[in-house]
Amino acid sequence: MAATIIDVANLCGYSKATISRAYASPERVSPKTREKIYAAAKALNYTPNAIARAMVTKQTENIAFIIHEKQYPVILNPFYSPILEAILQEGIKRGYSLFISTDHDVRLPNGEIYLKKHMDGVILAGQTDSQTIMSYRKQNIPMVLLNNRIDLDDLLCITADHFGGAVQAVEHLYQRGHRRIGLLAGRFSPQIYTARYNGYISVLKKHGLAEDLRFVQDIEPTVEAAEQYISSILHLEDRPTAVFCTNDTIAIGAIKAVIRAGLRVPQDLAVVGFDDSEISRVIEPELTTVQIDKQLMGKLAACKLFDSINGKNLEETWIETPTSLIVRGSA
Repeated sequence: MAATIIDVANLCGYSKATISRAYASPERVSPKTREKIYAAAKALNYTPNAIARAMVTKQTENIAFIIHEKQYPVILNPFYSPILEAILQEGIKRGYSLFISTDHDVRLPNGEIYLKKHMDGVILAGQTDSQTIMSYRKQNIPMVLLNNRIDLDDLLCITADHFGGAVQAVEHLYQRGHRRIGLLAGRFSPQIYTARYNGYISVLKKHGLAEDLRFVQDIEPTVEAAEQYISSILHLEDRPTAVFCTNDTIAIGAIKAVIRAGLRVPQDLAVVGFDDSEISRVIEPELTTVQIDKQLMGKLAACKLFDSINGKNLEETWIETPTSLIVRGSA
């Protein structure tokens, strides 16, 4: 039969209330008392009941990671899987469990109820809208918005420097001698899409290059969509000599199209991606791409969420992590 809190009380000599406090609010119990209680619990192989502890602390020690349904499953997503791992590790340090769901699932009535009753906080990743944010706020659930930015009071947004990264990518192509530079822009959240597009345009304007709308395309961020588009323009005499792709998956599709057409990368078409995901080092030639510190983004999101859960006031509402260009063989 499993040991109970009464057994621990009988062994260590402290009341049930003191034992509960030692686990729920250890800072309110002297180190000497905690040591005796924990020693007794260990001797009896006693584990505090999570539900009972939640009733005392008003916390469940669960957090949720909610991602747009198009990006699911997150563990197979080359961008979000390293972020998720960083969040998971920060949760483990604090004894928290991490639940993963899509925005579609939590919009269901039982999904909203589950969040309110069983989650201390939420990390909302990627594309979303103000209405969704407000629905969580009505439930008084601490929240961090990751890889997106929405201007709402007291909403902490953590993003990467998408504009600066795009500038680095296109400037690199210009410095390599390219003057006809195309853009394949994935249909991401408006904040990401606009920042990367504006970075591309800013470099063209800086060097007096015209934007050729034939070669500026917004597409679904898939290998298939990129491969189909690039295949359709390779026969043109005035086709781009380089293309900036707003994620690595799109860039891989572009490279496949060039190779399958019997052409060469970067000699016939230079390709730059964005994200520096694992697949950028698998393809040959390896992909020149903009690196985002995904582990840093995940760690920041988790740490700031835990600060909010613990009642700490957030001094900033927007954190932008740096990006850097990784030059490899594709451009």
